[in-house]
Amino acid sequence: MSSTLPASGRGQRGSVLIVAMVLAAVISISLASYLQLSRSSLTISNAALYQNAAMNLAENGLEEAVYSINKYVADNSYSWTGDGWDSASPVPAGDVRKRLPATGSYAFDQGVTGVVRVYILGYTGASPRALARATISIPNGRPIEKWLEVRLRKTSKFSNGLVAKDFISFSGNNASVDSWHSKKNDDGTARATPVAYSAAVKHDKGSVGSISIGVNAVLVQNADIWGYASTGGALPNIGSNGLVGPFGTATGVMDMSRVSTDFSASFDNVSNPTNAGDSIGDITNSLNLPRAADVAASDSKYYYTAGQINFNNKTLAIKKKTTTSPAVKVVITLTNATTSINIGGGSGALNIESGSTLEIYAPGDIKIAGNGVMNGGTTAGAANLPEAFQIYGTKTSGVQDIQIAGNGVLSGLVYAPQGSVKINGNGDVCGSVVANDITVVGNAAFHYDESLADFGGNSPYRISLWREITSATDRNAITVLSW
Repeated sequence: MSSTLPASGRGQRGSVLIVAMVLAAVISISLASYLQLSRSSLTISNAALYQNAAMNLAENGLEEAVYSINKYVADNSYSWTGDGWDSASPVPAGDVRKRLPATGSYAFDQGVTGVVRVYILGYTGASPRALARATISIPNGRPIEKWLEVRLRKTSKFSNGLVAKDFISFSGNNASVDSWHSKKNDDGTARATPVAYSAAVKHDKGSVGSISIGVNAVLVQNADIWGYASTGGALPNIGSNGLVGPFGTATGVMDMSRVSTDFSASFDNVSNPTNAGDSIGDITNSLNLPRAADVAASDSKYYYTAGQINFNNKTLAIKKKTTTSPAVKVVITLTNATTSINIGGGSGALNIESGSTLEIYAPGDIKIAGNGVMNGGTTAGAANLPEAFQIYGTKTSGVQDIQIAGNGVLSGLVYAPQGSVKINGNGDVCGSVVANDITVVGNAAFHYDESLADFGGNSPYRISLWREITSATDRNAITVLSW
């Protein structure tokens, strides 16, 4: 019997072989494509991983810079060179640079290494800059770099107009909030002479903020907030005749570009001055400070300790000893933890002469009525700048009741973390108030001095601008700093 297949069988075997070869080719191509795809994915993943690593290194460098700047603010004997910063030529005066790590490099997996170089420009100035250039070196690959910049500005207890831990509430149909900058022109240049508030210099940058998440954290009701309103969670609550926004905002409108719900603030306790000064007992009658025989401390301030300020129809006046004497700075530490200040009667007042300043540290309740605080004048345009009158509530637990009333002008700063502050009147209130809760009663017009954002000699810096530097032009402008 013959075993030879018919021609049709040989054709079928050939067809199967061709199909198998085609399938093998398809599978081979697919496997090759998959391997290439996997390799590309791995490359992309590694690139993303080390892009993040470079960004983290640059951020670490900036953190080192901000830490060092604030260390210098707290202690001007801070040794930049002792902490690894280089200030030698060709580094310009007032600038420093640093390499992290100081020698070698940070080690990552697979032989990858990294280094970050940091530059601080103008650390003695009002607005220092910090630059970081992080480089990740990959074996057999191109290095990855991230360039970052932050610009800094001083923080202040008074970075906003009205600030509360709990709530801010306005009552009255004509209450308002706006702002002005006492020390800078509208173009940002410094004024030759600071100016008081007036309609000619007013801005729509007033600011109120509460860290509370409650629905009534900022109860605007019928007040006009020409500026910004912020809370820790819920939207501000406005009435039909209230508003939040820039000049020109219609009644009943809340401009959402001027509203935020992620507000945060610190409410650090305040300590009494270390210099107790002269003990003058309770102040219950009219008194001029400093007295003729009093001598200023080495910082040119006159320090006093008193039990309380408690009188009706009397005046505590802060004034020069003679008409030709220089303006004076007075600091009073009160010790009565129940009632620290109680000024009443039709003519009772704190009277601060133009050019002079008064700081009061108080642990107890505060009530200022009568003529209130005459800080330089009886109108907003004639008053001293708010920083000329400062009240610090030193109570650390419980409620410190603070009531300030009057129909004239109050120009001053109030910082009381435990304070329940009530401002009652129909006049102008210039400055800043920071407290547990704030109630504005009546038709007071509140004016925030924007210069207070930089108030306080030893206040730390905060970041006002963060940006990644990506353009060749911007990078080339920085490379002249000799990284």
